[in-house]
This record gives sequence, C-alpha cells and structure tokens, in this order.
Amino acid sequence: MKANYLPKNRSKHLFFRPVLALVIVLISGAIIFSVLDRTIISAVAPAWRAENVIIRSWRSGLAFFSSRQALSAENTALKERLASLELSILSMSKNSIQEDTILEWAGRRQVSNMIVAAVLTHPPQTPYDTVVIDAGSNDSVALGSTVSLPEGPVLGTISEVFPKLARVKLFSASGEETNAILERNSVPITLVGAGGGNFKLMLPRDIAIEVGDRILVANITARLLGIVGDVSIEPTDAFKQVLAKSPANIFALRFVFVTP
Repeated sequence: MKANYLPKNRSKHLFFRPVLALVIVLISGAIIFSVLDRTIISAVAPAWRAENVIIRSWRSGLAFFSSRQALSAENTALKERLASLELSILSMSKNSIQEDTILEWAGRRQVSNMIVAAVLTHPPQTPYDTVVIDAGSNDSVALGSTVSLPEGPVLGTISEVFPKLARVKLFSASGEETNAILERNSVPITLVGAGGGNFKLMLPRDIAIEVGDRILVANITARLLGIVGDVSIEPTDAFKQVLAKSPANIFALRFVFVTP
C-alpha cells in the first residue's frame, strides 16, 4: 500500500511560518526601537544637559547668597559687639572721669576764678564762629572775658552778655585779629581769623616755621591758641603764607571756662 506524506510536510510549514514571522517582527521591532531610542536620547540629551547646568547653577547661586547672608549677619554682629566694647572702654576712661568732674563744677559754677559754662549752640548752628553759653551777667560773666577749653587752649572772648546767656566770639571769626607768639622762635605775630576754626598769617620768608608748630597767646599765660597747618611760599615772594587751625573742634564744643 502506497503511503502519502504530503499532508504531514504541509502541516509543518504551516506551523513554522507564523513563528518565523513573529520572530522577524520582534527582531525588527527591537532594532527599530533601539534606533528610535538612540535618536530620541540624542535629541533630548542637550535639554537634559541644559537642565542639569541650570540646576547646578541655581544650587551654587543659592549657596552663594546663603553664604553672603551669613557673612553679613556675622559682620553686623561683630560691629555691634565692637561698638559695645568701645562704649564700655569709654565709660571707664579718664575722659569720662574728667567729664563727670566738669559736670560737678558746672553745678557749682565757680572753679577758683573761672566760671564753668555749657555750650548751648556752636557752629554751624551759629554763624561767623560764634558760640552761645548758658552763663551770663547773673554768673558774673562780663564783656571781654576770656573763654577757654577746660584743657587750657583759649577760644575767644565774650562779645554779648545777657542775664542767663552770653555770646562768645571766637578768635577764628573771619577778619578777627589776635596778637600771638610763634613758640618755635618767640616771634610776635598777628593771627587773622579765616572762619571755621582757621587762621592765616604772613611771615618773612627767612623765619623758620613748620607744620605742627604751636602758636601761643601773647600774654603772661602763654596758653595755646593755634597750630600751624600749612606753609606756602613762592620763589619770588618776600613773605610766606601760613595757615593755622584752632586746637579745638569748634563744631563739637560742650563745656568752656570763662575768666572774668
């Protein structure tokens, strides 16, 4: 009897074809997805890199500003601490003790033959290098009385007197002339007020004078009146021009002594 195998071979082909097709589809899909994946990654990679750069920059900036804020806070704290220490030192200094003594004298008004007065107004509140003090005729203040600092330097004279007040005209008032002595060589000079606590004078060019030299009052007390601040001379000039300044800061006067 003759056997027929054709149906059996046909069934094998029918089974392997779908399997082969499925394998081909899977392989093709893997290849396509791989290519697409690389393409997508290549396309998106710059954006990712930019995002990473932005995030790192933002974090760095945040850290920088946080550091700046911390340093600023620390600096402020240190300044406050320094101010506190300076205030503590000042409260224990000799100047503080001297000021307490002056206040005590001001309560008594008389210190030997001098009258202690508080300065009510001073330049620039008052014009033309004048000062108003809280002592007047009721305290024996008189016209022409000499006004000086508690430390000794002279400032000016009483120009107006009222019962409880007096006006002081400083030697540095513009145009005010004051006889004085140049301490370096005892040369008599005339100081001319230039305003703002300053003076000017002229000297022969052969008289020695230097910045920092002291200028004294031309009387027996020889108290300090001014300090040389600048010396200028031209080669053809017979005189040298000298600028001097008051030893006191006339813009911060608090107490003065008046000698009747």
